[in-house]
Amino acid sequence: MFCVFESLYVQVEADLRVLRWEWHGPLTGASFRAAFKQLLMSTQQDRVTGWLADIAHLPLVSIDEQAWLSDVWLPQFAGLAVRTVALILPLGLHNQLVLESVLADSRRYPCAEIQFFSDIPAALDWLTGSALLAEQLERQWEQAHPDSGLNCSASIPV
Repeated sequence: MFCVFESLYVQVEADLRVLRWEWHGPLTGASFRAAFKQLLMSTQQDRVTGWLADIAHLPLVSIDEQAWLSDVWLPQFAGLAVRTVALILPLGLHNQLVLESVLADSRRYPCAEIQFFSDIPAALDWLTGSALLAEQLERQWEQAHPDSGLNCSASIPV
């Protein structure tokens, strides 16, 4: 399944219990929080155990959003069944520092195994344990990309 929630592109492979997401477009406090709440909901609803978070092109995260991630969102995420997280590293130094800070805050919670990647195929291969499955997921992503016009509507309270 592939969905678009405002600036968030999400792919869920229910059989593998893997969720992949990527940010596109502008970032406002409201859209940021709504998107991350949607990630929690999708993760719980689909009983996801593996995450691929492509934050390479995430716009600059403000100090307020960083604090919200650490103080509000992270404790909720830690309570989910996610056991593995593949992170595609941010391109900018600012968001790399934000990521390091949030990850440091995550040490307070039992957390998933986290690995860092610079490319999607390697991250998918690590998550799935299979180059073939990784290739299939990447092909599905490309075929269902937002240019296809698919949109999942969701009303998420901010």
